[in-house]
Amino acid sequence: MSDDQPSRAVETHRLYAEFEITPADSVSCPIDDLDGSVESINQQLVGDDCHTDTTVQNDDETDIVHSKQALDASCHCPVFVEFDCIPHITEYGADSLIVETYLPNRERLTALIDGLKHATAGVSLRRLTRIDGDGTERSNKVVLELYDLTDKQREAAANAVAAGYYETPREATVGELAAAAGISKSAMSQRLSAVESKLAVSAFR
Repeated sequence: MSDDQPSRAVETHRLYAEFEITPADSVSCPIDDLDGSVESINQQLVGDDCHTDTTVQNDDETDIVHSKQALDASCHCPVFVEFDCIPHITEYGADSLIVETYLPNRERLTALIDGLKHATAGVSLRRLTRIDGDGTERSNKVVLELYDLTDKQREAAANAVAAGYYETPREATVGELAAAAGISKSAMSQRLSAVESKLAVSAFR
């Protein structure tokens, strides 16, 4: 390889994550100023700029509106870039948006969540799907309300979902999760019990 060729890194991303994000009040996004219903958003992050092609439905007309804006440090986009993830906005509402991305492992997921917590007004992991090498998907439909969980409980829950603990039949045991986290089996069991209890309360709140 010649010296003038750009460097590159390639890694396999086997986790699909879907987040609901409430942007910080200080964030100013061009999409907020569009009139009409946002149908879809095609977003690209180029250098320090965010480019979007937004499909907007207004009465009987459909427009594609292009916007370009420098990345805002208080926006969620730079956080995804920091952890080598590509954000894809699938829904855009008045108060929150749904963003999906792919990650290589549970450690990157935990770090991304921590970064989003500091950069946004709220974040919850709506769905986590593990994509196996044969192309099949195993998904968990439990909604993890991250602000109802402690850091340790959130990490335990994300690891359990990614490892297939909540699959039927289960693909990981409490003992295996505990060993991976470096804690006792009883401590892991207590964390998962607390998580499940909080999720149950949240579901019926």
